[in-house]
Amino acid sequence: MVKRVDLEKWLNDYLNVSQVNDWLPNGLQIEGREGIEKIVTAVSINMDVIKSAVDEKADALIVHHGMFWQKEEQRIINYRKSRIKLLLEHDINLFAYHLPLDYHPEISHNRLILEGISATKIVNQASLPRELDVGLAGYFEPPLPIDQLLKRIEAFFKSKPGVFLFGEKDIHSIFVVSGAGRNLTDKVAFAGFDTYLTGDVSETIPAIAKETKLNYIYCGHYNTEKPGIIALGQKIKENFDVDVRFVDVPNSL
Repeated sequence: MVKRVDLEKWLNDYLNVSQVNDWLPNGLQIEGREGIEKIVTAVSINMDVIKSAVDEKADALIVHHGMFWQKEEQRIINYRKSRIKLLLEHDINLFAYHLPLDYHPEISHNRLILEGISATKIVNQASLPRELDVGLAGYFEPPLPIDQLLKRIEAFFKSKPGVFLFGEKDIHSIFVVSGAGRNLTDKVAFAGFDTYLTGDVSETIPAIAKETKLNYIYCGHYNTEKPGIIALGQKIKENFDVDVRFVDVPNSL
């Protein structure tokens, strides 16, 4: 068992929360019981995830996408009321870590994706242009045929990615931004990367990829943001005598 205050301190320190500006409060968002023996982790807060935490008799729920985002409805009404009510009724702590997990040097989604597809070199964020510091660059030496790259990506995510293949057929460089990265497409292309892997796509992307000769690969916002939260659960288990379970509540986006 671990005390809530000790778990929160470790999480905030490990994820460098004080160093990251974000659009939601990172850390403890809803206070539950003091002693924590069982933890459920998930990508996003929703009623299915909360019900799973209740069924698991969890003392804490840790998610990547939490509650109380800036510029969103702040009143506790409708589905927000229902979610908070269920957490409070069962005295479950809610923790959320968004950009601190995205930026983490060891367990960011981007790093784990690049490791999972066996990039031979991963370039850290400090050496990237400021507008691209949310992602990571990977390189293949020797260059990797695009069909082999797609097989690695499918094996890692256990699903076929969406693709717009207008770039090199032998891949030397790949830039990865988990989640919602479509708005960085032109910046990735201008930076000279062969290939861009992200979570989402929009109507304008095929034309941009074609005109900039870029391979654009999208694997789902949800799927690309599973790796870090799963790894965080493993780190917690290594540091505390607690049971941790990842709850997979996938969606098509």
